[in-house]
Amino acid sequence: MKHMLLHAVVASGVAFVPLIAMGQTVNPPNANQEVVNPYYSTDEYQLAHSMFNKVRADLYRAQTNAYPNYLGDRSRFDIARNQLNGLEGNWDQGKYDVDEFQDTLSAVQMVLNDNHLMPHDRDVLSADVSRLLDFRTEYY
Repeated sequence: MKHMLLHAVVASGVAFVPLIAMGQTVNPPNANQEVVNPYYSTDEYQLAHSMFNKVRADLYRAQTNAYPNYLGDRSRFDIARNQLNGLEGNWDQGKYDVDEFQDTLSAVQMVLNDNHLMPHDRDVLSADVSRLLDFRTEYY
C-alpha cells in the first residue's frame, strides 16, 4: 500500500514539474470550492445533479437487469435517458420548460409501467419518479 502511495505521489509530482518550470501556478481542486453557476446555489446544483445522476444510473441498472427480448423495452429506456439528459441540460441553463419536464416524467413513468422490470428495479424507479415530482415542485 505504501509502495502504491509513493508511486502516486511521485507521478503527480512529475506531472506538475513542467508547469512549475514555465512559471505557472497550479491550483489543486479544493473540496470547499464552489461550483460557479449563475442560476443556483452550490447546494441546489449538487442536489439536482445528484438526483439526475441517480435516475440515470437507476435506468441503466434496470435496463441491465431487465428481462431480455421484449419489444419496445430498449427504446423506452433510450427515450427516458434522452429526455432526462435534455432536462438536465436546460436546468443547468436556468430554462424551465414545463412541457419538457412532463415529457421526461412521462418517459420514466412509461419505463416503469410498460417495461418488464425486476421487482427491485421497479421499486427504485418508482422512488425516482417521486424524486422527480419533488424536483418539479421546487423548480417548475
